[in-house]
Amino acid sequence: MNKIIKYSLWSVSLVAVTALSGVAYIAATLNPNDYKAQIIQLVQDKKQRTLKLDGDIKLVFFPSIGVNLGNLSLSEFQSDHEFLAVDSVRVSLALLPLLAKQLVVDEVVVRGLKVGLIKFKNGHTNIDDLLTKEESKSEGQLVKFDIASVHLENSGLSYRDETTRAQYALQDLRLHTGRIANNVPCKIDFSALIQTSQPKLDIAMQLATTLTFDLQQQLYQMEDMKLQVKGMALDINSLVLQASGNASAKLTTQEFTARKLVASASGVRGKDAFDAKLNIPALNMTKDKFSGDRLTLDAKLRGAIGDIAASFTLHDLAGNAQLFKSSALTLELEMKQPDQVFKVKLDSPVTGNFEQQQLNFSKLTVAVNASGDKLPNKSISSEMKGSVQLDGSRQSV
Repeated sequence: MNKIIKYSLWSVSLVAVTALSGVAYIAATLNPNDYKAQIIQLVQDKKQRTLKLDGDIKLVFFPSIGVNLGNLSLSEFQSDHEFLAVDSVRVSLALLPLLAKQLVVDEVVVRGLKVGLIKFKNGHTNIDDLLTKEESKSEGQLVKFDIASVHLENSGLSYRDETTRAQYALQDLRLHTGRIANNVPCKIDFSALIQTSQPKLDIAMQLATTLTFDLQQQLYQMEDMKLQVKGMALDINSLVLQASGNASAKLTTQEFTARKLVASASGVRGKDAFDAKLNIPALNMTKDKFSGDRLTLDAKLRGAIGDIAASFTLHDLAGNAQLFKSSALTLELEMKQPDQVFKVKLDSPVTGNFEQQQLNFSKLTVAVNASGDKLPNKSISSEMKGSVQLDGSRQSV
């Protein structure tokens, strides 16, 4: 038995030494730059695009097998105009999974990527030829992938729609991820400058979250999401948008959920400054219905007409594409002007019909208070109770 183990170990060692010797020989003798002309000609023949490889091609065999590419570019289809350019690319594969005939990407690092997408007036795009499906024996098989990390730095993406003359651009694009694999939580750190002409946007965006996905179930989950947007949008300046929380989507059953979702916005429009905050502790949506424990929206407006503060709350929200109901709707509104103050509070259960544009406040209470030097006795207060039905399709109350 000992001899069997001994000879087995010697055999494994011999195979390992032979394999390493082969790898070392290939690394020492093979120069991939000698094949640049063949690679360029292959791309020209297969895709009718011009590939330029101005940088060196370097092969790496340990601790992972991979390739480093420097300064390359790819032209448009049947044209010399540049479509894509990259300062450097590094892709490596894990060695051990290759022995088990598994493809595991160890790392992807891309720096200085620039891509220009175009939609022409005839409806075609400049990547139609790249998206053409080619026959393959492996077509139909489930593709399994496992990427240890992706790093994208100093990159940009532009898109021009010649049918609408709209232009979109992502600049200073940065993406860092953890392991990307099915049912494995993956940390994502993304940032970019976004500029568009229709609608007019000039914003900086940052996103950090943990993404988990299941491709077979078409399930996608985001945990601990933190989103921040700053800049200009439409006619709003000094815009700041922030959002945090958890969300999930199951596309096979069209189920969507949000937990601990908090979103806020502030900005300046003309001479008016505003800020608003939305709080949704729990929200569930399917293709047939939706439900939520509570929805709260607080907003403030500071402008020429005065300072306005509003608080809107819906409790036990439930419904579907046609109908909805809430056990309690509460609206508190306060307007402050130099010489007077108005306060309004509204409470009622509410039901509605989206298709027929109907609202029904079955037990409505409205309290109004006003104070100011120009008012009788410097104050006015009143309270009304009853029920109100609104019908938008018939324009009746």
